Amino acid sequence: MVGNMARRQSNKNVELTESEKELLQEMISTYQGVKMMSRLTRWIVLIIFLLVLDLERLINALDTIFTHLKQWLAKS
Repeated sequence: MVGNMARRQSNKNVELTESEKELLQEMISTYQGVKMMSRLTRWIVLIIFLLVLDLERLINALDTIFTHLKQWLAKS
């Protein structure tokens, strides 16, 4: 138990070398970049999905319009 307490106290006072600080900073910036790309990717996928759904509805609407127009012209 005493060794565990001493280890916890020493973890708070850890000094990093310059190369470790640079590496840590690089890891943080890489993580932030990946996180931002993940957000952008989710939004892009959502927009594409919505466009595909709307495109399907638009095609169905045009098909219905042309079908009714053909029936109307055939009756005339």
